[in-house]
Amino acid sequence: MRVWLRRQVYRALTSTDRRERRRKRAEAKRQRLGEPHHVHYFHRPADPVCALMAPLAAALCDRFDIELTVHLAAPPAADVNPDPDRLPGHARRDSAALAGQYDLPFIDPGHEPDAELAARAARIIASALGNGDAIQAATATGEALWRRDEAGMTAAAAGFGEASEKVTVQATERGTALRDQLGHFQSGTLYYAGEWYWGADRLHYLETRLAELGASRTSEAPASLAPPLLESQASGDCDGAVLDIYPSLRSPYTYLAMERAFALADRWNARAEIRFVLPMVMRSLPVPRRKGVYFMLDAKREAERLGLPFGDVCDPLGRPTERGLAVLHHAMQQGEAEGRAFLLSFLRGVWAEGIDAGSDRGLRRLVERAGLDWDAAKAALEDESWREVAEANRERLLGLDLWGVPSFHTGEVAVWGQDRLWQIEDELSRQAVPRAMELRQ
Repeated sequence: MRVWLRRQVYRALTSTDRRERRRKRAEAKRQRLGEPHHVHYFHRPADPVCALMAPLAAALCDRFDIELTVHLAAPPAADVNPDPDRLPGHARRDSAALAGQYDLPFIDPGHEPDAELAARAARIIASALGNGDAIQAATATGEALWRRDEAGMTAAAAGFGEASEKVTVQATERGTALRDQLGHFQSGTLYYAGEWYWGADRLHYLETRLAELGASRTSEAPASLAPPLLESQASGDCDGAVLDIYPSLRSPYTYLAMERAFALADRWNARAEIRFVLPMVMRSLPVPRRKGVYFMLDAKREAERLGLPFGDVCDPLGRPTERGLAVLHHAMQQGEAEGRAFLLSFLRGVWAEGIDAGSDRGLRRLVERAGLDWDAAKAALEDESWREVAEANRERLLGLDLWGVPSFHTGEVAVWGQDRLWQIEDELSRQAVPRAMELRQ
């Protein structure tokens, strides 16, 4: 009964019909009250995600008839930030990659911004809150901060003013409290009528929503910042280069990535190496409810964009994941094809088909449709050697300065996220070119 009830909760949470009804109610209420399209933006000067989002939010005001309110926000709390030492460097590198892809003004300086300049940026933005200039102040101070341009920061202070430390702290506390109340945990986020948009590559969802509501100021469609889809026609010979794939059976994003990751490896003649790890929560890394809810809702809209079924979920937390990893380890020992087949079967089963991998009936279904023998797989459940493999993979992942899943590594590139596979494709393409040139010589 508990498994059935949890399935119903997930189905309700990710229901497309329920989302559309909620949107219609929000829009009807807005029109009834005569209110504008009100978008909240949560900003933290030292967050590189905000270095991209501030100018994009400013441009959003030009393209759409919206009222934008800027809020200062504190860093994520400890319960939603499982690896605070690695997060800043990863955020800088990832933001720099997105900036290069979308032609946005950010370059990773290779270090964190100056703390005093970041504090001054916050004071300048606090001064501009409430007078309509806050997003301009956030953009100007962001440019100066990441370039370590003290003259530029002074110019921003002259133009927007500079609040006291007390006023800035109070503004940050208010913004953080509102962010938490509305249900998120990060800066670089936009909130509109019940839904969140985190980072530059989720902004297109908000733009589409506003356009459908008739809020566009222009008939010209904005350039999409959606994560690039993989070039299904692109291929090459990487001569068996290795693509390390770090999946977790309890990660909805792993499910969204796996078929594309394997297809990517095949197209570029790279060997896909599955390096499974335990879910974060089973590695003593917390995933609080507000974080889990956002990820489920984001995974749903990403699944729709990718054309994948999603939402009939039977959460494999705990024993189901352990059973799944035991069988996955067994399947991988049978061969690469067997490992792939079971991983895909398990992920689709628990994230899109509501199959209970914690029961013998459910696991047998996942095993047999992957072409594996159930008796052998059932016997493999007694083999605990997968735990040592998972721990070795975790150490290897941390060595790449990554900790989340799914992550991918090949050549000189290591990325985290199903929406970063385009970077892996770029690297495989780079690896294939020299060999292709050698063959022509």
